[in-house]
Amino acid sequence: MKVLTSTIFIAFLCFLLEKGQAAEICYGDLGCFEDAGCHGNVFPPESPEFINTRFYLFTRRTWNFSQELIRDDVDRLRASNFDPKVPTMFSIHGWNSNGFGSGERDRKNAFLEDANVNVITVDWRRGASGIVYPKQHQNTRVVGREIALFARFLNLETGMYFKDVHLVGHSLGAHTAGYAGAYQKGFGRITGSDPAGPFFRDDEPECRLDPTDALFVDVIHGDGNDNIGLGTSLPMGHQDFYPNGGRHQPACQYGSDLGGCSHAYSSRYFAESLRSTTCKFKAYPCPSWAAYMSGLCRSCGVGGCSEMGYHAIDHKDLRGLFFLDTNPESPYCIPEPWD
Repeated sequence: MKVLTSTIFIAFLCFLLEKGQAAEICYGDLGCFEDAGCHGNVFPPESPEFINTRFYLFTRRTWNFSQELIRDDVDRLRASNFDPKVPTMFSIHGWNSNGFGSGERDRKNAFLEDANVNVITVDWRRGASGIVYPKQHQNTRVVGREIALFARFLNLETGMYFKDVHLVGHSLGAHTAGYAGAYQKGFGRITGSDPAGPFFRDDEPECRLDPTDALFVDVIHGDGNDNIGLGTSLPMGHQDFYPNGGRHQPACQYGSDLGGCSHAYSSRYFAESLRSTTCKFKAYPCPSWAAYMSGLCRSCGVGGCSEMGYHAIDHKDLRGLFFLDTNPESPYCIPEPWD
């Protein structure tokens, strides 16, 4: 009985000591992170040394091999093919992936096929990998600040304008882009490719991707079943696109979404939007998928239609929710006359 009483007392004392301490951790020039509000799960995020975020540059001159850039390594930057006079695209992977996965390669190639740009693939595989998803959820905060500081380095050393930066993040990478934009204001655009739902769909805007994170934020929802989906149907951008309703993609068998089938299609749609020269992913403004399916939103209306994917920026003054159908297989775009 004495042993039990002592154990309970020690546990209670530890609890009080823990509650009395400020839950905060600081990582050098990345600053400090707090365990407060919506960030309160499996705190703290892992260290930048452990996560080991790395930046790989691809250009049309270095299409099939990368040049690694390191923050504050000016000599390496000057010896690279980085061109501050053309747009810069950051590509950010999600959970249990890396900067050289098939989806990342496809997006990089699509960018370079479309235009002369800098494509910087962000590889944070150590921080993104594992089965303790809440820890990887925390790590997005560290990687977001790493990206922001790296962009400041490019701005300082080359004169790159923040407004010429476009960050594209898939799943956890979408929120990572959001944290980068929250830390460094003025990025031209963030595209959220099916932003991760678990631990984010109930968060406040400051804890996930939201429209304040860039001058223009567009989001493609693919697996937005808020009960079991890897994504979320929650609007997070200036324009939110819901292909096929944004909850389930037609090529995926029911049950396969647990393995990420529908979750992957947002990246495929985005890559095709860069490559397609004859078909636009025309998307109609509508309050809901049910209204769209009932035929209430089959015209562009007063506000106008937008285009899902890269060319959403051509309609950047529009706001709201946009719905469309796609083909189950590539080519995904369904040709439709423009109003």
